[in-house]
Amino acid sequence: MVEINDLKKFDTVSLFSEDQLAEIAKITEKQTFKKGAQIYREGERANHIFLVTKGLVSMRKIAPGDTIGISFESREKGDLFGTACFMKPQEYTLDSVCMEDSEVMAIDADKLFDLFQQHPEIGYKFMKEVAKIYFDRYKIAKRQIHAMVKAPTIITALPG
Repeated sequence: MVEINDLKKFDTVSLFSEDQLAEIAKITEKQTFKKGAQIYREGERANHIFLVTKGLVSMRKIAPGDTIGISFESREKGDLFGTACFMKPQEYTLDSVCMEDSEVMAIDADKLFDLFQQHPEIGYKFMKEVAKIYFDRYKIAKRQIHAMVKAPTIITALPG
């Protein structure tokens, strides 16, 4: 369990009442990770949603047999990640790797869904905030695609 004041620092949940924050705090725990540690792997069941309280977490895709992978985005203090728990098949779609020593608050997804059932207003507010995050990501992706089409980069592989 975390303190209500810890949750109030995050825009995603700061709109909730004290009672609602108390309910969320009961199903949330702090976790710390060293640089290079993996919080979750692609394909694992998405059983938590995370709020970064310290550090930097990279969302990346690591191809089989590869060790580095491609970083799609990073999450820093104040950011939310792990939202795959809201969509079927409820599996993480990327790996999350700490780029520096990090601390997160992990909200138990199953208990969060139970809370949404008991208090639909909490679910509505929470999902409204998650929708904003996805819309922001959509706008970024749209800009990136536009930039790639406008100025394509040709990658060639040389023998040897």
